[in-house]
Amino acid sequence: MMFRSNPFLSVAWALLVGGLALAGCEKPADEAPPEAKAAEAAPSTATPPPAAKKGAAPAPVAQTYKIRITPGEAAAGQQATSVIEVTPMPGYKMNKDFPSRLALDPAEGATLTKTAFEKGDAELSEEMLRFEIPFTAAAAGKLDLSGMADFSVCNENACKLIRDEKVAWQVAVR
Repeated sequence: MMFRSNPFLSVAWALLVGGLALAGCEKPADEAPPEAKAAEAAPSTATPPPAAKKGAAPAPVAQTYKIRITPGEAAAGQQATSVIEVTPMPGYKMNKDFPSRLALDPAEGATLTKTAFEKGDAELSEEMLRFEIPFTAAAAGKLDLSGMADFSVCNENACKLIRDEKVAWQVAVR
């Protein structure tokens, strides 16, 4: 046979045949290790996690930040200011390197001085991200304002990127 004349091919053939033999070598399912048999025989006293129970809601995700909106005092035809503050929860800090943004939706019944705010438009520290939103309401009544914010909070292990966080508030205009 030609494999015997070439030592390299003989070794390759032996490895191939040996590998196939090992691949087919499995312990029968009924010969599990003794620890596994003991675990199977003992009744389970552990309760499944809440998410594993049928119909259970998934476990809540730990909140890493909170948003506080101060609508501000407003009078028709006069400039007013609302404030949006993002503060990280204990163990977290604001990511000052992230390009924080706030994009406001067009507001019916109000003139917005700006609709796009960047990191440079905000007050930013490790403890807080703060946007001041100047606007002028056209008439007395209730004014609805809204937009989307992007920011990031970090702890010692990782940073959470928050994108398109919906912010909405109502201002009572006199």
